[in-house]
Amino acid sequence: MEEFIFIFHSTHDAIMGERTLLTAGVDVKAMPVPPSLGPACGIALRVNPEDVEKTAALLGQNVKGIYRHPLINGNGETFVPWNP
Repeated sequence: MEEFIFIFHSTHDAIMGERTLLTAGVDVKAMPVPPSLGPACGIALRVNPEDVEKTAALLGQNVKGIYRHPLINGNGETFVPWNP
């Protein structure tokens, strides 16, 4: 099982992105940006694998980065960059 984390250039982009996804019916959860992903606005959005391509298309250029996060045993801090 895995999830996808979207990080943003600004808090405004993250908040508007969440609103866009909720309006489109995407199951999205706001969360703090994991420290291992480096500097970002502080808010990340987490989506399920079946929604990642739709999310990437809806958010477009407002996204700073997209990361695949395998939900595995261990420290849970493994993030792999993902490109649509």
